[in-house]
Amino acid sequence: MSGVPGADLLCFRQAQEAGLQGTFRAFLSSSNQNLASLVKRSDSTAYPILNLRGQYLFPNWLSLFSESTPPMTPRLPLFSFDGRDVWTDPNWPYKAVWHGSSPIGVSGRGLQCGDWRQSDHVTGLATRLQGGGRLLRDGGEERCRTPLIVLCVENSYPSQ
Repeated sequence: MSGVPGADLLCFRQAQEAGLQGTFRAFLSSSNQNLASLVKRSDSTAYPILNLRGQYLFPNWLSLFSESTPPMTPRLPLFSFDGRDVWTDPNWPYKAVWHGSSPIGVSGRGLQCGDWRQSDHVTGLATRLQGGGRLLRDGGEERCRTPLIVLCVENSYPSQ
């Protein structure tokens, strides 16, 4: 992925290609970036988290780091920028999400696949979607060579 900046660039480009105006970032932590800091503190409780179709996923950004985070199920529909359903589309044979983070949104014990640059690094933190895993609470180690899902989150909104 060429690190977090490369993953952020992929999110940004794919969002632009889909006609979206906001700034999108990769839902990844690294040795110098925590997930909890991807969204401004002042916005962390102000907006619900929605998918690309405007469907409700989570109450707000801070709720992702709460012990009461709801489980990931097909009732929380996730879509790629081109509209494919991550739960059913064969482009994602491994239904798990990379994040590299502890449950509270802090970089997780050096388990970010060499800061998302090295597939030969042994393991990184991810959460399996099947079985109702909670996005950060039920994370575990996955082999870095495994092609998993990278979520993109909108963290700034176009001015109106």
